[in-house]
This record gives sequence, structure tokens and C-alpha cells, in this order.
Amino acid sequence: MTSDWISDEDFEEIADELFDDEQQEKESASTATEVAPNDEGDGTPLPYVDQDVAEELVGDSAPTWLGMRWREIPEADQPAAWNGLRAWVDWLIKEYRLPTAVVPPCWYKHPDITAELYAGMNMEYKVWEEQAPSLSPMMFWHTNLQQMIHRLREAVTTAGCVASGEHKPEPAGAHELNYDETDWHHHVTTAHSTQQFDRPDQGVLYVRAGVVDSTGKTIAHSEPVGIKHPDPNNVPGVDIEYLSTNADYNVLEVHWKRHNNEQSLVWETSTDGQTWVKAGEDPHQSDDHDD
Repeated sequence: MTSDWISDEDFEEIADELFDDEQQEKESASTATEVAPNDEGDGTPLPYVDQDVAEELVGDSAPTWLGMRWREIPEADQPAAWNGLRAWVDWLIKEYRLPTAVVPPCWYKHPDITAELYAGMNMEYKVWEEQAPSLSPMMFWHTNLQQMIHRLREAVTTAGCVASGEHKPEPAGAHELNYDETDWHHHVTTAHSTQQFDRPDQGVLYVRAGVVDSTGKTIAHSEPVGIKHPDPNNVPGVDIEYLSTNADYNVLEVHWKRHNNEQSLVWETSTDGQTWVKAGEDPHQSDDHDD
């Protein structure tokens, strides 16, 4: 019987072979990408990256601050982050011919515009990060770029800097809510609980809720509410109306209120409004029905 068990020595030998194959593939790929765009030969050149952006993104990995929330970038890294973002914004404006109505010179003084641009920088870097042909630049970057431009244009219009020809600071407290702190405290400290109570067979069942402390002492009570037994006078009701009329007949419709399956509907007719018989019966051969 053949065993599926692999010894430690066999496992190490297999791992070494896989590692050697992986290293050969990486070296082949690296050699292929070193071919210049205009040189003849096998291999695909790296995707285009603007020189200014490339200088900011030195090495094989992104700066440590790229990918962090903008507000969480450490103070020591903030100058580099600002300069990196500025270089990317300058490239973006030049590459996509963006007017000041989309990115004004004072963009860095507007937190919402800065956040939008920084998010765009992250996406643009991400779609090229793998450095391999893919649909990401077209499907993700350029598709979302148009949406980003639309949002930036709205933000710049709202800011009013372009219209005034200079940076227009926002008034103090423009985007701060004036909370009713007492109401807020009550809302966030209010707990909710539900309890089901059956209706009593007769009379009224009064219910209230209380709050007790850790010692079992009641420290608050609600106002009582009453639960009544079903109303014995809750009898069905019947309304009738005309649906259509013509020279030969009328169509009537009944609205049967408080219907249940233990009841049935009866249509009755009368020639004098006093004596009633089931519809279709001869009124001269039937007993009177109660009104």
C-alpha cells in the first residue's frame, strides 16, 4: 500500500526545486522588462510612469505614507506626503489638461479637495503597481477619474475660489454641527427592550416598566399603559356601492368589514324596503327577514 506521507527530507528537496523554478521565472521576467521600448526583441516595457511621480515613488514599493489615511500620516512623514501629493497633482493636471475649475492653485487649503486628490493618487498607483498588462487602468482608473473630476468641479464651485479669483477661506464653524448635547446624551444612553403581553379575557391589564440598580432597588418607573380584552361589540360591518350602471342592470360591490371565515355573505332584495328575501327568491313565497 502506497503512503501519502512525505518525510521532512523529501519536503525540503521539493521546496528547493520549487524555489529554483520561481527564481528562474523572476529572472526571466526581469530580463524581459529591461528591453527598451524601441529595441527589437522579446519582452514588454514597463507601463508609463511620469518621471516626477517615479522620483517620489522611489524603489520597488510605495512610500510608507501612501495607502494610509491622510489624517493618520505621522507628523514626521507629512512634509514628504505633501510634496509627493503635490508632484502627483501637478502631473495629473498636465496629463489630463485639467483647468483650475477642477483643481485650483489653493487645492491644498481645502480638506475635501485634498482628500479627493489623495484618494486618486492611491488608485492611480494601485492600477499600475503590478506592472503588467491589465484592464485595471481603463476599467478602474480612467472610469473613476471622470467621476473624481466631476466631484472636484462641484467642490471647487462650492468653495468659490475660482469665481472670486483668489482663495476664499471658509467661515469658522461652516462645517460644524451645533449639537443639542443634552438630546445627544439622552439618545446614545437610551436602551430599548420589548415584551409581549396577551390580551386579558376580561377587563384591563395594566403594565408598567421599572429600572432597578445593582442592589435590586427600584429607581424609576414608567407611566402605566392599559391592555384591554377584545371588544365584544366588534361586529362585522357591510357597505354597498354602485360599480357600474346601464339600461339593463347595475353592478354592486360590498365592502365586508371585520371579515372572518366563520361568517358568510348573503345578498337580499326587497320590493318595498321592508320585506327582504335572498336574491333570486320569490318575495311572495318567503318569510320576512329582519332588517
